[in-house]
Amino acid sequence: MLIKPSVMASSEQRFKKADFSPAEMDKKLGDGRPIDMSGVKLQVRRRQLLAQYDGDPIRAQIGLERIINGNDLDSVNYLLKGVRASHAVCRIQLNDANSNLLGYASGFLIGPGVLITNHHVFGAAQDAVNSIADFDYELDLDGQERASVHFGFEPAKLFYTNDKLDYSVVAVAPVSRNGGRSLSDWGWLPLNGDPGKGDPGEYLTIIQHPGGQTKQICVRENKLLKYFGDFVWYMTDTTSGSSGSPAFNRFWQVVALHHSGVPKKNAKGEILCIDGTVWNQTRDETAIDWIANEGARVSSIVADLKASMGSHPLVKAALESGERAQATIERSVMAPIAAKNERAEMWIEDDGETASLVVPLRIPIELRRLAATSPKATISPVETGKADAIPVPALDALTVEAVTIDQTTLGSRPGYQPNFLGSGKFSVPLPKIPASLKSEVATLKGKAAQSELKYFNYSVVMNKRRKLAFFSVVNIDASEQQDVGRRMGDSWFFDPRIDAAFQTGNEFYGRQSTFEADRTANPFDRGHLVRRLDATWGSSVDEAKEHGNDSFHFTNCSPQFFSFNQGRRLWLGLEDYTRDTLLRNREKGIVMNGPIFDGPDAEGSQLPDPNAPAHTDPKFGGLPIPKYFWKILVTREDDGLKILAFIMSQRNLILNIDRIEERFTDEDVKVFQVSVADISKLTQLDFGPLMDADREEAATVGARRIESFSDIRI
Repeated sequence: MLIKPSVMASSEQRFKKADFSPAEMDKKLGDGRPIDMSGVKLQVRRRQLLAQYDGDPIRAQIGLERIINGNDLDSVNYLLKGVRASHAVCRIQLNDANSNLLGYASGFLIGPGVLITNHHVFGAAQDAVNSIADFDYELDLDGQERASVHFGFEPAKLFYTNDKLDYSVVAVAPVSRNGGRSLSDWGWLPLNGDPGKGDPGEYLTIIQHPGGQTKQICVRENKLLKYFGDFVWYMTDTTSGSSGSPAFNRFWQVVALHHSGVPKKNAKGEILCIDGTVWNQTRDETAIDWIANEGARVSSIVADLKASMGSHPLVKAALESGERAQATIERSVMAPIAAKNERAEMWIEDDGETASLVVPLRIPIELRRLAATSPKATISPVETGKADAIPVPALDALTVEAVTIDQTTLGSRPGYQPNFLGSGKFSVPLPKIPASLKSEVATLKGKAAQSELKYFNYSVVMNKRRKLAFFSVVNIDASEQQDVGRRMGDSWFFDPRIDAAFQTGNEFYGRQSTFEADRTANPFDRGHLVRRLDATWGSSVDEAKEHGNDSFHFTNCSPQFFSFNQGRRLWLGLEDYTRDTLLRNREKGIVMNGPIFDGPDAEGSQLPDPNAPAHTDPKFGGLPIPKYFWKILVTREDDGLKILAFIMSQRNLILNIDRIEERFTDEDVKVFQVSVADISKLTQLDFGPLMDADREEAATVGARRIESFSDIRI
């Protein structure tokens, strides 16, 4: 590809602003040395690897340890995975209107029928009309050239370009030019929009067609040096990446779209080639002696695609394929942010020392952390472990906010509404605490007769002995669901209406280096009971955001093992199922959640036996951890209430955690559809009319193991 001087000039400007020496940075990072990660980064990478390895925590932990320890060894299937990843990479023949060959570039498929390359390759739809994508242009095991397969482009069906990020996406014909092959045979490389898929010191791998040659691979010769805004810098060797090539991390996730770099120059400012001669535009970019390579970050590309072309069927399908390939949990380093009249998704990346606002442009900022005082509460220095608050500069009209909660109005929150679905037989009161457990109920300060903590759209009743909720119950109006933007951070707050000693806060969920199960980070997530998205509804976006933010009270939080609290097959999957059930018909519903305290844990049992003697829940960091959680979805039918009840088990994940003997497999997390009566026996809660309204078959057939959501009885 004849790279444009303007592209190199832009890279040089960013290089100057990034203010670093590639050689010095390379030396500082070293080879095979441990990768330095904060606790937040460790959690992010762990969850990304869980997604990469289909939820297998053992493989994810091994991969993480190899990164941290600088271990360059991999299973031999690393090569097989690389071959599979290479299938989606192709050579692009750039042809003019008369089909004259202008040059070559690289590109790769990112979804069904969608290819990505650089803007400086396809700057306009017309550039793609007569160009050709060559797949399998490579050598076989015997060194013989394989028969390549040629596909045309269909820019009239899809074409989008962004010159700032230097990328273009274009539709590819579904059938080869000779009509003999289907494009689907080559698969695609899903784009994971999660930032942080690599850390400085890690090696990247580039698959490319340098100078239009057969497909080649640059294996771990490109050390990741530095992130800068929407771009990432990495070292280069003499076989630099070609325009439009994917840069992979060691797990074959695409980290960046290679596009340019900083060329070596002589005293006259002329670009030099590897052989020491002066480069000119009659020569290919691979002849240049690059100081450092630069690629556009995939996270920035995904954010821009969502904002600009997210509704296009082909783009939507490509983005969804990427989302399915990554962890679906809402990351603990994020919290919601929305700017008025701004459709683009935005979030804060915070590694505990510095923070960046991603809009999708990345702007270094200082994130202020204030004590949780009126009129609005944000993260306190006690919760973050910071000794002092850090000032935040004004960013013109855009105000960067963490989760904010106006706690001065807590007393006027409406809370859960029992008649939300209707009166009479449609009324659903809060569960009742039995007399035997009344002494464990946390009451409001100065109001010994009141135990209901009312929030926007939901209510909670706390167990002061366990410092967790007995239950959390939410009203959901799917017809008033609002898109308030992406969650931006786990900013959780104590509720001042009850004693802080009755709540579990960041003294538990924060980094805990003394605990046996994980000496670098706490393996337990802050698990929402009432999900933020379930509470995020109202008559306006601002109102819905305020309601969703209210779910970030520690009273609505329960410790859930990280591999339990993620994935569409697990707790989050059940949350998605209940929410999607309501959204499908834009109807109202009620969701009740809670833990099962001191549940039976007889060895070999799948579902706790309500008649078995209770056992004390295992402790982690001094806190007893619930082994089971329950969830009830209530909707309205013409003749009464419709009820779905579930129990989910994280028993085998945590039962022996203090001795680090638990098994980390998805099979240990079990989902059961049960009756409300089953939940009542296990929790001792009285669900009143729900007991009578529950489906007869649910009460008579008994608990049923749910392997997939198609198994759920409706």
